[in-house]
Amino acid sequence: MSTTTQNELRRTFIAMLFALVAATVAQQISELLFVVTGGWDSASSPSKMFDNLFAEEGALLATLSHSLLALLLVTISWVMWSKSQAGGLKKEISSIFSKEFVILLVEVFLVVLYFAIVKTVEQNFQNYTVNKKISEYVGVASARPEALQLMWVFAVYFIWDFIVDVVTSPRYEQGVVVPSSVISYFTGVVAYCSISMICLLGAWLVSGVSASVATPYEAVIGDVALLCVLLFFVLAKQLEYHTTKIFPKEATRKNTKRDTPPSVQAYVGMVILIAVYTYLIMVLIWPPSFLR
Repeated sequence: MSTTTQNELRRTFIAMLFALVAATVAQQISELLFVVTGGWDSASSPSKMFDNLFAEEGALLATLSHSLLALLLVTISWVMWSKSQAGGLKKEISSIFSKEFVILLVEVFLVVLYFAIVKTVEQNFQNYTVNKKISEYVGVASARPEALQLMWVFAVYFIWDFIVDVVTSPRYEQGVVVPSSVISYFTGVVAYCSISMICLLGAWLVSGVSASVATPYEAVIGDVALLCVLLFFVLAKQLEYHTTKIFPKEATRKNTKRDTPPSVQAYVGMVILIAVYTYLIMVLIWPPSFLR
């Protein structure tokens, strides 16, 4: 009879936390659909749903963009986490004073941040059910809270990459573990953590140019810029194929292998995302009159 290992229990525990966050996102999107469709009375009328979506100067658009950003963040993170093959995830927790326990804390805190981003969505469904007014449903529109929270997420990604891909995945030479040094940690950070840092700076820039109280359209533009950062992170992680070529010894670590170079489509996607992100930042800095 097979027995469940501690690592399987740990992954199940994290998966349950992901499921909780996903359920919260699903609830908020279902409530948003209820408002957009006028309590499902207008579900068969695209024109009425369109009018509701753009009512109150497009207030629901900010809620929609925040919800979609949260949904994509959770699902993308789940896929990337579940595919990780780093050595630090394969060792069982022997003590709470171990690196494996620190990894568990980082994973839990990361999912907590996802939950915080989901709960930041500006909506109050209880008020709407009482008054049936969209103005009672939405709150203050702004992409700044999401940008700051996403900045924290990328900071945790940086820490997670460093612990999992570097600290707990030592380098090997001829099948023998090589003791870690300051130089090996530095090259490991460059090889495996630089993309997280770049995206952290991207989210920080969005937070700096986004107003704490903005128009719904400005909030949507900020969310789309954050979505560009998130999608860039997914594509740019493939660039670690090149960083491990620049530092060949980093490729000997027993973590998720970076054996496949980015495709042409990935390069094109990164260029497009950078261009769109840059344009949206410029729009937020110098907003046209119709956004004010």
